[in-house]
Amino acid sequence: MLTREDLDHFRERLESERDAIKSRMAERSRDSKETVREDSGVGDSGDEATRLNDLEVEADENQVDRGTLAQISRALGRIDDGTYGVSEFSGKPIPKARLEAVPYATTLVEEPSPEPG
Repeated sequence: MLTREDLDHFRERLESERDAIKSRMAERSRDSKETVREDSGVGDSGDEATRLNDLEVEADENQVDRGTLAQISRALGRIDDGTYGVSEFSGKPIPKARLEAVPYATTLVEEPSPEPG
């Protein structure tokens, strides 16, 4: 069973991770806009291919980050409603070591993860 101190600790970890992800996404967006401004009308087809690849990678990274943000938001909601640290699959307590590794975990390691959505 998680103590109030444990829950406060995990809330801080989740909020910190959320802030870091939002900051990283904002930085990516700024970098992308600067690159587009700097490169508009300049370069050859190789430069264009590199830019397109970079944009695809950025889109993939943003998609992963958006998914993680959703999981973090869900975990913060679980702290608020008293279900944090309990497996959504079996109802068993999730070990603190797992929560330290993945603070938004909703299942035990050996259990299937719920479908996103």
